[in-house]
Amino acid sequence: MSGADVFTMDPGEVHKSVEILFDVESEVEARTGTLVESTGSLAQGLTDSRTALGPALAEAADWWKVLRAGGFAGLCGNTGEYLAVCAEEAVEVDDYNAGDFASYADHDRYPGRDNANASARPDW
Repeated sequence: MSGADVFTMDPGEVHKSVEILFDVESEVEARTGTLVESTGSLAQGLTDSRTALGPALAEAADWWKVLRAGGFAGLCGNTGEYLAVCAEEAVEVDDYNAGDFASYADHDRYPGRDNANASARPDW
């Protein structure tokens, strides 16, 4: 299929990207842990002073760690695992995948991809 070569990726380069994603995941988890620890002592002091702000601050820190930063870190890790498997199983993204992406991708979600590799689209 004409134009599909633009989708070819070197497995070594994919693995480098995976390493970066895993590093980002670890860094987010480490910094978030430090933030929660620091906030925890402040929240405990406020709680001991019988202020409503103490428990609210502790709850906000936990929410941030688990749902906000934790969700982002999880996405980085999951994406890294997925790409590591792809690098081994699908040594390169071939004509078939390029055509499928062009056919199925939501081009409103990925603006510019529909015309950037137009020759890979099976209907063009």
